Amino acid sequence: MGNEKDIMTVNKVCEKNGISFYYIHSDKFKTISLNVIFATALKKKLATCNALIPHILKRGCRSYPTQQELAIRLEELYGMSLNGSVDKKGENQLIRFHVGFVSGRYTADRTKLFDEAGDLLLEVLTQPVLENGSFKKDYIEQERENLIQRIRSRVNNKMSYSMHRCLEEMCKGEPFEVYEDGDEENAKAITASELMDGYQELLKKYPVFVYISGDVSEDEMKRFIDKFDSIERENIQPLTEPSFNKKRDEPLRIEEPMDVSQGKLCLGFRTHIKANSPDYFPLAIYNGILGGGVHSKLFKNVREKESLAYSAFSLLERYKGLLVACSGIEIADREKTEKIILDQIKAINSGDISETEMEATKKSFETGLKIMQDGQEGIVDFYLSQHISGINESIDEFYNKLISVKKDDVIKMSEMITLDTTYFLTSL
Repeated sequence: MGNEKDIMTVNKVCEKNGISFYYIHSDKFKTISLNVIFATALKKKLATCNALIPHILKRGCRSYPTQQELAIRLEELYGMSLNGSVDKKGENQLIRFHVGFVSGRYTADRTKLFDEAGDLLLEVLTQPVLENGSFKKDYIEQERENLIQRIRSRVNNKMSYSMHRCLEEMCKGEPFEVYEDGDEENAKAITASELMDGYQELLKKYPVFVYISGDVSEDEMKRFIDKFDSIERENIQPLTEPSFNKKRDEPLRIEEPMDVSQGKLCLGFRTHIKANSPDYFPLAIYNGILGGGVHSKLFKNVREKESLAYSAFSLLERYKGLLVACSGIEIADREKTEKIILDQIKAINSGDISETEMEATKKSFETGLKIMQDGQEGIVDFYLSQHISGINESIDEFYNKLISVKKDDVIKMSEMITLDTTYFLTSL
């Protein structure tokens, strides 16, 4: 991966009270990034509560109780950014808090922003604006409405919506079925006391991953880590292993009618391969050959050769061992497209893999990993993904395992992949 190796190392600084601290040393960026990420098992009602919490917390804190006051303070700190969000990896919901700010080396008066950034982040996390022992009522109501709008807006991108609906149908009754933002019914019903209970549970019991990225001294890092001693922690919940071996007698077929003129066809497969398995690397190459770019079989055969699809690609959900092949097509072309997609699966299984496909797939990974390292958050997300799965590979180690995959490895691994669900978004 070139000469980035020496500046993209990650080191685990320490772990205490269920909080793991990592330092990603990099003098490539002019900014410093602090990420605090709480992780918990996906549960329907809890997911909605957790999705609201970061958006309520970033409305203000004890010293800066309104959005306006907090925004002014961030401007004073050289335009510091402060964000809160949720997402999911496998069957874990992640509640993220992030501040990004310019390194003191690049401020006009050499201002040391690191301590002030850490203080502000911890205050936002631990000293929210309260009234009568709960979050402010108007903050709750505004963020409740924002959350409902985010949940409803899922349907705006029909391809993304269809892909996620396919995965949800595959995993009906499993934690993975739960959407990262929860659901509208629970968003409407959740009470102020339930939100406060959920917030206190998050601070006390969830495993936490903290990433300090940039050019930071040992003293600065120690002072930041010591700030977390103020959080009362007990009965830390371990992260759960996702379930992998659901089997169907017959693949599931789902049709969802909607007011659309173009159909979306998604075929969901179970790979039975865990995120930390050595088989993940041939699986990643397999996915690249199947639908990972303009060189892939889906792109060449579904889109270019047969002109059936506006888009044709495949994606891996690494942390749950799922693969989904997607295409946007004319509704009348469904059967023909489905057959061609399955034909590409059979072709790979039977060894129809060219050297060009292998090399182009590996090259696309190299490009993707280089692009990822152009931003601090991409690097943080890479290592978070590794650490949640109990993996400690560097970016270089990860890349070297990918490029060492042989054609026979891909063919052997492909035998494990089974069709689980066919989902079609069609017209009314």
